[in-house]
Amino acid sequence: MEKKQFKGWGVLVAAFLMSFIPTAIMGNCFSLYMAPVCADLGFGNSAWSMVNLIASFTSAIGAMIIAGFYQKKNMKVMLIIVTVGTGICWAIAPLCTAIWQFYLIFGISNVFQAGLTQLPISMLVTAWFEDKRGTMMSIAMAGGGLGGLVWSPVLTKFITASATGWKTAMWFSAAVVTVVMVICALFLVKRSPAEYGTEPYRDGSGAKAAEANKAASDNAWIGVSKKVATKSGAWWCIVGVVMLVGILSAGVTTHVPNFITSVAQDGGTLSGTVLSVYSLITIVGLVGGGALMDKIGIKKTVLIAVVLVCLGLGSLVLYASNGNAVIAYGYAIFFAIAMCLPKLLPSVLMSQVFGTKDYAGIYALANLFFLVGAALGSVLTSIIQGIVGYGMTWVVYIVIAILFFFCVVGAIKGGEKLKAQYPNGD
Repeated sequence: MEKKQFKGWGVLVAAFLMSFIPTAIMGNCFSLYMAPVCADLGFGNSAWSMVNLIASFTSAIGAMIIAGFYQKKNMKVMLIIVTVGTGICWAIAPLCTAIWQFYLIFGISNVFQAGLTQLPISMLVTAWFEDKRGTMMSIAMAGGGLGGLVWSPVLTKFITASATGWKTAMWFSAAVVTVVMVICALFLVKRSPAEYGTEPYRDGSGAKAAEANKAASDNAWIGVSKKVATKSGAWWCIVGVVMLVGILSAGVTTHVPNFITSVAQDGGTLSGTVLSVYSLITIVGLVGGGALMDKIGIKKTVLIAVVLVCLGLGSLVLYASNGNAVIAYGYAIFFAIAMCLPKLLPSVLMSQVFGTKDYAGIYALANLFFLVGAALGSVLTSIIQGIVGYGMTWVVYIVIAILFFFCVVGAIKGGEKLKAQYPNGD
């Protein structure tokens, strides 16, 4: 029987486009709308901030709903439905005049949008790449960072064109996302290799490699169901991983600009420069982190990343004490490299711990705990720094980073126990 052509490279392009277009335009660049919308319609910043909070939790709910449809229904059709739903919401949003209308529209939009961003990216890469999964996931996720650099100035140009330029930016976003993602769904998205009579990507070529790949295919662990996964000890370690990485990433990154400005007393000049360096290095860290996971394994990669997190936070502690601007760039380098963790680790770790049998459902549920952690992180930093100051706050986060590493170790050990208990799946 003739071996069918591997279609995973087209799927990888689809995953990258999901990161580069909807994730970047509607997620990473959404903060651009706060100032112009509030100025045009007279909203307070705190009222608009509720849009982000509502959107985060409806996105988590949407991911859990859509995960089931992606697994059981035609993924192409479902992707088109969520694309059109998202596009319609963003086309209606510029017509809103009251803040509650924005809460409603973006709450609904993010239910659909959950099916356009991290969930399908993780599903597709996990299904099509058994080897080099970390590298391929990092390439796909890197589209979000690159997209932010590309689309931010484009949308800013629309927004600053007039007092109502934000409306044009939203309509432009709706059109680009709808057109590109419908085409992507029709021609590039393919749910799994099995549906197309082929195998997931594995290393090697030639006769010996082919035999090794066949053996790997025969012995591949299918994994466990969501029911079994969530009753295991590994699940609670995973919950710890995603909550702590959410707390760590959001709790630090949302407060660093204010912290640097409060020390520098320069109106935000140093903070802006540090954050620009940070944004560029996160892209490098993301791609490098994925490759490193494939090369030396998840545990060792996470250990290196946690060391870098501690160095980055240590730089902030030193900066708080002496105010030397050069030291602040330690955060932009060390911490930025390690920020492959929140974007990459949950996707790759869950496929290793629980397999691919019910990956989408498990991932969607875990994502809810990540959002809870991210929401708690910013509040936690506010509370701690209000009591002991920013310097000691960063020390607390060093402790959180160490606890995070032990949760990762526990999750991996729990996954090994599940493989031993259910060698052929449950």
